[in-house]
Amino acid sequence: MTVTDLSFDPSDPATLRNPHPIFATLRREDPVHWSEAMSGWIVTTYDDILDGLTNSSTFSAERLTNVRKHLPSGAQSAAEDILRYLNSWMVFRDPPDHTRLRRHMAAVLSLPTFEALRGTVSDLTNMLLDELPVDAPFDMVSSFSILLPGMVVMELMGVERDRLLEVKSWSDDMMLFIGSARGVPDKYERARRGATAMAALFKEMIAERRHTAHSDILSQLMASEIDGQALNDDELVGCLMMVLNGGHETTANLINNSLMALVQHPDQLEWLRANPDGIDVAVEEFLRYDSPILSIGRVVKEETELGGKQLSAGERAFFMLLSANRDEEVFDDPDTLDVTRNPNPHMAFGKGPHFCLGTPLARIEGQIVLREMLQRYRSIDLAAPLEEVTWINSMVTRGPTRLPLKLTR
Repeated sequence: MTVTDLSFDPSDPATLRNPHPIFATLRREDPVHWSEAMSGWIVTTYDDILDGLTNSSTFSAERLTNVRKHLPSGAQSAAEDILRYLNSWMVFRDPPDHTRLRRHMAAVLSLPTFEALRGTVSDLTNMLLDELPVDAPFDMVSSFSILLPGMVVMELMGVERDRLLEVKSWSDDMMLFIGSARGVPDKYERARRGATAMAALFKEMIAERRHTAHSDILSQLMASEIDGQALNDDELVGCLMMVLNGGHETTANLINNSLMALVQHPDQLEWLRANPDGIDVAVEEFLRYDSPILSIGRVVKEETELGGKQLSAGERAFFMLLSANRDEEVFDDPDTLDVTRNPNPHMAFGKGPHFCLGTPLARIEGQIVLREMLQRYRSIDLAAPLEEVTWINSMVTRGPTRLPLKLTR
């Protein structure tokens, strides 16, 4: 494959399934590559991605202005209803707004908060695994992977568990606006319905907690003050939306991608089964090998040079975390899954000021799930040919849309 005939198109099923050969070519021959299909720069080397993600003065997270510019006719009204809340997502803000919002969130989404959830994660994991069929094919995504992280986040936020699937459907619809769904004709209206329904629920919760404070993160966020300023209601709703969206999909993809890697590498699976104390290190390798986040998008604020290319103000850049984690200049034998790999300086959750606050919780969930599954089941196998597994059509997240497994005790 050469750059002249290379076309990075994430809507292509083959590219979605295995973009690694394309990224390897780009890292070698054109590390900052203009993609016509994406109307933006595809950045693939570890060092260039590190430079971009740590330089918020040149590469802006405020992509929503660009979204407004490229909206199709008739979508403006729906988009404004969604953007009202997306404007409060710190992932779409630059300093000083990002700094202020992150300080509120960091005080609540702390390591002690996440560590206190270990018992809950273990209980929920066992409850859901108890319901899975044995010696019969089933879909791991719908039966487990989307449920566990969603339940954990609901617990964190104070949302009733029995509303999980309802709230997740709103979240899925809203995410149509952000990262994918180029082929969904009514995505803007669906995204508006999802955002409106979610906002209504969170506003009810805010009103209720003004009368009676709880121990959940919403009550803590409502009580939080930075330099004498509290979050307003739209900011509170936006923060909850961001936690919900980020907290369930990324972790679900970590679980699914880890299992996909293990079933394709039975030697690594058996080593882990024999050495369960190695699971914490192994999770870092799963995060590197097939990251749950494909890329992070930025907008160029001023003309700059990156990877020998001139980037102009207003252009989009997609920093491919998946590619950075296979960079031959950083990782020995990067296409090999090695669950004992250490050190492992992957950037599965980004780098710089926008580094994901929920990283510790995703790690905890991945560790607990894999440890329990390897203890419970004598074998974990794919229940369909690998080429029949379809992948999420998104520039943000990476994982299978369904994962047919067969478990044996």
